[in-house]
Amino acid sequence: MRKVQLVAVFWTLFIAVPLTALALSFAAYLTENLGMILARITEFSLATTIASRGWASELGERWPEITGMIVGQLVIMSILFFAWRAGQTEKQPNK
Repeated sequence: MRKVQLVAVFWTLFIAVPLTALALSFAAYLTENLGMILARITEFSLATTIASRGWASELGERWPEITGMIVGQLVIMSILFFAWRAGQTEKQPNK
């Protein structure tokens, strides 16, 4: 029983220590370079949209279409689910 606890602690530390160091270094990098990162994202957004309006305004105009597509997919998935359930109950013999 002690060996299991020792192995669990070892693997936890073996995974946790490097990932903690990675998270700390990423947080430090992000803190130092956040302004530059946001400027690059803004430049990319303006360069890749029609009339340089940016992705936020493009998505703001398109959200009803996106919402409609998501709702439509949910309706189709629910119809398929209920049809599948009905098919499963028909296959079961009566008791």
